[in-house]
Order: sequence, then C-alpha cells, then structure tokens
Amino acid sequence: MTFPAWYSTYSRRLFFDMHLPDWTRPGQSAGDQHALREISTRFEPEELIKTFVRARINVAVIFAKCQYGNFYYNTHIGHKHAGLGDLDFLGEMVKQAHRHDIRVIAYYSNMWDTEAARLHPDWMAEEADGSYSYNRWPTMSLLSPYRDLVHSHLTELMTNYEVDGMWSDILSDLPTFDRYTRERYQQDFGEDMPRSSQQPGWINMVRWQQNILYEYLDGCYQLVKRIRPEAAYIINFYGTPYALSSQGLSFKHLKLSDMGSSEGYTEWQGLIFPSFAARYMRSGMNGGPFEILTGRFVHTWDFTVRPRAQMRFEAFSVVANGGAISIDDEPYQDGQIEPAVYDIIENIYSEIERRESVLHGAKPVPYAALYVSQKVRELDEVLNRSKPLSVGLTPVSNLNPSDSDMLPGCLGTFKALTEAHIPVEIVDDRPESFATLSQYKVVFLSNILTLSTAEMDALRQYVATGGALIATGATSLYDDQGTRLANFALADLFGVDFVKRGDFTFPYIQFHDSPITQNLIRRPLPHYMAMWEIKKNTDEVQVAATRRNPLIETSGQTYYHNNQPPPDVDTGEPAVVYRTYGRGRVIYCAALPESNYARLGHEPYRRLIANMVIWAANELPPIRTEGLLNTEIITNLLGKDWIVHLVSGFPQRSVRFGQYHTADTIEEIVIIPNVRLTIPPTVNAVYRVPSGEILPIVRTSTEASITIPSIEDWETLRLVGDFE
Repeated sequence: MTFPAWYSTYSRRLFFDMHLPDWTRPGQSAGDQHALREISTRFEPEELIKTFVRARINVAVIFAKCQYGNFYYNTHIGHKHAGLGDLDFLGEMVKQAHRHDIRVIAYYSNMWDTEAARLHPDWMAEEADGSYSYNRWPTMSLLSPYRDLVHSHLTELMTNYEVDGMWSDILSDLPTFDRYTRERYQQDFGEDMPRSSQQPGWINMVRWQQNILYEYLDGCYQLVKRIRPEAAYIINFYGTPYALSSQGLSFKHLKLSDMGSSEGYTEWQGLIFPSFAARYMRSGMNGGPFEILTGRFVHTWDFTVRPRAQMRFEAFSVVANGGAISIDDEPYQDGQIEPAVYDIIENIYSEIERRESVLHGAKPVPYAALYVSQKVRELDEVLNRSKPLSVGLTPVSNLNPSDSDMLPGCLGTFKALTEAHIPVEIVDDRPESFATLSQYKVVFLSNILTLSTAEMDALRQYVATGGALIATGATSLYDDQGTRLANFALADLFGVDFVKRGDFTFPYIQFHDSPITQNLIRRPLPHYMAMWEIKKNTDEVQVAATRRNPLIETSGQTYYHNNQPPPDVDTGEPAVVYRTYGRGRVIYCAALPESNYARLGHEPYRRLIANMVIWAANELPPIRTEGLLNTEIITNLLGKDWIVHLVSGFPQRSVRFGQYHTADTIEEIVIIPNVRLTIPPTVNAVYRVPSGEILPIVRTSTEASITIPSIEDWETLRLVGDFE
C-alpha cells in the first residue's frame, strides 16, 4: 500500500480537542443554560498557527463537527456554532496552517450527535432494555437515515475545504438494538437479536455488528476518497484489548484507515500503555503509519497541565516505537489556549525533531511476538468472570474463576518482557499477520483460548521449521463459539493433555532444576487462581515445575489466616513443561504467571516469563543490561544499522485508599550514571544521537559492551554494523 510521505514523516501532531456546547440551541443543556457564555467567541486562527509553528507542530486535528453536532465551518447543512459569528474557523485554520506546511485533519464525530438526536429522536440507538442511548452523549444508529446525513456532511466538507484528512471518531458505541438494527438483523438471520452476552448467539451478533460498522465506514471512506483521493481517512481505533469486542472496532476495520490512530492516555491505562498501544497499532496497520494520542491533562480533559517530564516520557515512548505522537489539548471555552502547554510541546517536539533522521524509516528488530486474537476478545466478553477489585487489605485468592483472563494476560506478558529488555512485537489472528511468524524467534500465546485450523497449522509449521512457542493456561481449549473442548487442540504440540481445571483456587508453583528455572526461586510461588491439571502424552516432555496444592481450599467455614493457605506437599504433577518439536522448542505452562504479574507485580513471575522466552528462542536478546526496570530498550533497524532507544520514566509513590490511588505521575527527569549495555560483537562503532559522540566498545572473548556515561529520559544510539 502506497501513501503520501507525510503520513509517516510528519510525526509531531496536535489534537485540538473542542466539543463546545452552543447553549443558544435547545437540547444542548437540558434547558439549564441559555446564554452563549462566550463559548467559541475568541478563536484567533492566525495566532493559533503561530503558536503551533513555535511548538514545532506539523499536523493538527481541527474540528469540523463535534459531539454536540455543532459545526466549526460555514456549513449549509448543519448548525454552525453561534459563538463563531462570521468566522469560518476550520477554513481559516486550513489557510493559515498550509502557509507554514502544517497539515490539517478535520475531526468528525460519528455516533454521538446531540443536534441530530434532538431533530430526529427516532434515529437514535437503543440500549438492550429498549431505552434510548442517551448517556451524556446521544448515540445515533448507523443503520438509520442518519447515515445519509453523515454522507451529506462529508460531501460538503471534502468538497469545500482543502483539508489533508478526516479523523473519524466515536465508532465504538455498539451494540445497539434500535428498530433499524433489529429489522436488519431479522432480515439477515430470521430471528431476534440476543440482548445479553449470556444469551445464545451473542458472539455471532457481535461479529455481525462489526460487519455493519465496516459497511458504514466503507461508505464514508469511498466518499472521502472520491472527492479528495489524497486526503487521509483516519479511524479513531478504540479497539485495543481494553475495549469490549461488542463495542464495535476490530483490526479488520483498519483496512479502511490510511493510518492507525488510538488514544493512549496513561490516566486510563497506566504508564505502560503508550508503548503497548504503539506496538498494537503497528501490528494492526501491518507496519503502516500510525499515531498515538497522549494528553496534556493529569486527568482527561480537566484543564490541568501534566508535568513536562511525564509528557516527554509518553511522547518518546511512542516515537521510539515507530509512531507519530499527537498531544491532546483543549482550549478554554472562548477559544483561547493555555500557553504553558505549548511551551512543553515545543520542548518535546524540538527533541523529537533532532532525532527524526533515525526515526523515519526505522523498523523493529524482531525477536519475540506476543499473539493477540480478535476471537479471544469476543470469547473473553462472554466467559470472563474476573472478580471486582477488593477493598480489603489482601487480594482474594481466586481472582478469576473462569478460563478466560485476556487483558491481564496480554498486558502482564508485555510488562514482563519490556522490563526484562526483551524485544516484543504484536502478531494477531488475521492471516496477513500470523503469516509473519517466521520473522520471530519465539511466539507467546497468553491463554489464547481458540485458534482456527489455519492458525494451528501455521504454528505447527513454524515450530517444526525452527520457531519456538510458549502457551499458557487454556490456550486452544475452546472453539470459536466459546465451547470448551475435551482436550487442547494443540495437545500434540504441547506434549500434554488437558485433564481438568484444578480444584484448588490458591495453588503454588514449585520450580525444579531445568534450563528454564535458572536463577528462579525454589520456594513455592503462589498462583492466585486455579491452575489447569495436565498429564504428559509423550516421553519427550520434560518438567520444569510442578503444582503444589494449598493445605486447604478456603470456604466460609474453613479458612487459614486471611484466606491464603500455605502450600501442602508437592503433587508431582506438571505445571511447566518443555520439549523440542522438529527443529523448534515448545513450552506449555498450566498457569497464568503473566496474569498474576499484571495484578500483583511479584518479581518471580516476571523472571519465569523472561526465562521461558529466552530458553525457547535459544538466543539471548540483542541488547542486554542489568536492572533498569523503568527503562524501556527499543531496538530498530535503519538501513544496515541498529538504532537503540532507551526511554526512562520514574513515577512518584502513590497514596492508596479503598479503590482510589494517586494518578501515575512523573515530575522529575532522573539522570542515571554509567549504564552498561551488552551489544552484538559484530558492531563496528557506536554513536550517540544527536550529539555524534563516539562510545568506546569493550571487547572480550565472549561479548562486546559499551558504557554510556549517563542517560536521562531519552537516550538514542546508532550501532554501526551490517544488520540487514
């Protein structure tokens, strides 16, 4: 797929976020407000663009239509915000921005539109109980005549304005049960729609609504391209593992997005999320251009200003992983901006600009692949029974009684591998994605409940020809409708058969001497949910760990101290097994150390995950160091050289009370002295970027290393070699 160069090279972006009510209109304040209150009355496009130029911004998302249904250009179809008066805000922003080579992408809200809902209440979506979908923002049905109105809006906008793209938002408010959707479902299936994830047919209904959303997006995409073929059509992809599959978006919709885009706000999903979101979107776009949004706010849209050190960390985490960074700012109600925000953006974007020669065109060096699956997302919504966060002083012993634990498994694996400085990318269940498996030394299947025949054939072939596979929990134990199978579908690969889910909800892992358990504790390690009982089906399997049951199973009448009973004798039954298969290696773990690590953060879980990956890969990671858990090491290929980024962030301690805790905050840029890295012996020279300082290489008979005198929050190195 070819695309204009700016899609990937204009990586310093601003999301100018402005859903502004027009209280002169009925329905935009529930009757509580009637005066304009200066909203939208003081926008100054020329001054705004001067500020953008100073802040080194080269792409800006500017609103065309907000979630209130207000327009910010001279529309002849919709309602232009009254506060703008004669000002064509979008038009003036485009004109001023293009004078300075700043690209302008027009924002458009799809499913949320207060004005359209007021004028056409019969076009609104409905909740499962039949009530109108009016939780803060009214949701519109994409199968109602509202779709035609959207097409009219897009036609007017793309015809009259030389925007460089369209940012298509609010596409994740499914499912809906309005009459238009019910009639279409009845027409397609001859039966009523299921109303709950616990009703038969829910998974098929979710997949059907994904197809309806694809149909809607395809119509918008084709319309935009017909009028302005060079304009980018961009979907706001709220479809990471944090989103329910029934909300609508999946990777297949990204075929209709010229670049990937996802909100990566750390106040929503933690400081690890910008890095994860970047790799997730890179996979979704099959290596194509993408952006990640981060915010200027401590809590989303609360008009605070996040510390500069944290905004730097979040932005650098994205660009080092190959993405464009788009910082979300919101003007005050009258259209004026907070100058301090743009001082910080200038600081960040100047740093990025100095490194762009080693950012653009760089590709990740493949080592480990973390497998994700849309089918597993769908099953997780039906099967997952995770217990709500406890307000007690200790976690409950059985954190999740179900077989499905997708989000903690995925994020726990990612956290463990990045902290262990093991390069990891995302591979998913689309044929074009899992066809790339051969690039990786090892693939990690964290409780991937269901796999298609094509996926399983590809995995067997991958391992037989020298790849390595790690699988945990209930991987391959379900069909794609959520029915548990009698045995693992990959039992031949694992070398073990499924017996049953364990009876004890607080078992222990007991490690034994093996290549996988070097430097691991020999005391029993608790597992905060039942494990899977297995038995060997081949003598080729070796055991690295066994299961120890607890002294008792806790009940209301029988308990030990605070419900975490101590370990009983070793059962001798396998918990972690390993084997060779063809020319490759396989590990099966009848536990979920990754889910436990995500929830509990205990070091032995991370060490087990890292040890499994390194043994399976049969090769050490390319860049290694000791410690530096708060530093992410990203290794990319540019030409024949490696570009290595070290991105560091040191959050402050938090206060916790009940279910509340202090937001993750980074206020200081910490200087770390004398950072030693082990590097490949084939490296000829190492330069610091952008300074060009040469770092001496120390060589011994077994390894090569460098020592960086000190690093701050972003260190970039160029390793000269022949790494093609």
